[in-house]
Amino acid sequence: MIQVNVFSLRAFRIGLLFTLTVASLKANGSRPNILFILSDDHTTQAISCYDGLFAEQANTVHIDKLAGEGMRFTNAFCTNSICSPSRATILTGKYSHKNGVYILGQEFDGTQTTSNQVLGKAGYQTAVFGKWHLKSEPYGFDDYKVLQKQGRYQDPEFVVKGQDALVTYEGWSTDVITEMTTDYIKNRDPEKPFFVMCQYKSTHDPWDARPPYDTALEDVDIPLPENFYDTYEDRGLASQRTTLKLEMMNQSTFPHTRLENATEHEQRRHIYEQYIRAFLECGMVLDENVGKLMKFLEDEGLAENTIVVYTADQGHFLGEHGFFSKRFIYEESMRMPLIVRYPNVIPAGSVNDDLVVNIDFAPTLIELAGETVPSDMQGTSFVPLLRRQRPADWRTGIYYHYWQHLLSRNVTAHYGIRTRTHKLIYFHGLPLGMTDYPAVDPDWELYDLQSDPGEMKNLYHQPDQQGLIKKLKVQMLELKREYDCLDDAYPELVERNQAYFW
Repeated sequence: MIQVNVFSLRAFRIGLLFTLTVASLKANGSRPNILFILSDDHTTQAISCYDGLFAEQANTVHIDKLAGEGMRFTNAFCTNSICSPSRATILTGKYSHKNGVYILGQEFDGTQTTSNQVLGKAGYQTAVFGKWHLKSEPYGFDDYKVLQKQGRYQDPEFVVKGQDALVTYEGWSTDVITEMTTDYIKNRDPEKPFFVMCQYKSTHDPWDARPPYDTALEDVDIPLPENFYDTYEDRGLASQRTTLKLEMMNQSTFPHTRLENATEHEQRRHIYEQYIRAFLECGMVLDENVGKLMKFLEDEGLAENTIVVYTADQGHFLGEHGFFSKRFIYEESMRMPLIVRYPNVIPAGSVNDDLVVNIDFAPTLIELAGETVPSDMQGTSFVPLLRRQRPADWRTGIYYHYWQHLLSRNVTAHYGIRTRTHKLIYFHGLPLGMTDYPAVDPDWELYDLQSDPGEMKNLYHQPDQQGLIKKLKVQMLELKREYDCLDDAYPELVERNQAYFW
């Protein structure tokens, strides 16, 4: 009797359908359009369909609908959790040490191979609108309108292709960027496919929102993360000395009220209540605009043949460990939302838990368009995962490297490996004479993500963990070799140069 593996047969059919669909579309000149939506810091805890702590309060109905129509990835991560480096990685499919953007304020060489250039040469119309945050002019795009540096929420100023002076657009940044995106698509050449990057400032500080969302959570109870009152006693100095703590937040990051004569934990809780409401309300404006984009594609008859990707440049702490912002390798900072919609190809409502990294984004977009992935891209296309066909050799560990040593928020440079079950982290020390800080030895941390998802119990010094630690160090070294990142040096501790136009 012949036994048939129904799941394998179904996966094979889905994969064959996907391959034939892309091939036939390319052959008849109607290749898929691509709309790549990139938000800023919009962490999974603030997206309802990820079912995190703030799922009830976030109210992200349009992003949730997008996930219900495509595939939602639950284990997508960045390689360096800070805006400019992550954006450079998304464009190039390469780690920071290969694309040249390790930290904020470094020049981005736009002439290196990027997804938009590959697709442009293949006949795609390419454009980017919104937050750019790379120290360079957008290169290789047919059109662009990008915010200067971080930009502002109200009446934002844009650098417009072909114009020397900044151009001010009246209105709310998120709405303006949506309108720029839809206008470009409306006025495109309908005979050619498009690749448009719609990149919002939301939900970056100072977490502003416009009506009707700016008071949406005024009277709503805000839950606390279980590790909100972390005292950092079971880990090294990196968490102890960082200024990411909510009680240390300054007014330039987010205007807020403070308590007089309060303890650190009382102050932390007081600021947290204001911070979370502002962050989630800012996300509601963003979500509304994702809905506008999807309605536009439907109204224009483009929804069926447009691949829509929704993601963020990294995650963000929403009070976990008492932190705000990002940078650390810890879960809330490292994890990215990732949703991909492609009707008739990706099964609606799919969920994938394989390890995906932002170096994979460019190769995936290129393969989806039916083009060959350049050999210098370090990522791996996850098109097989969209087909629900996990390759036998799919990655079992992710290499992470944060280079910005104490330049901002007093976060220590570090690197590490994250597997499906554990995380091993190496924090750089601080040599004598480098700064006014006392010399500090390097630190190691180990977490069991299954029994300790909040990363509260550092197991590195436990005798019974030494065998596992050795295996993880070997695996991490193998990844460092694979990605050609054997130099453990980090940028020197200097003041960050903010005097740049882009």
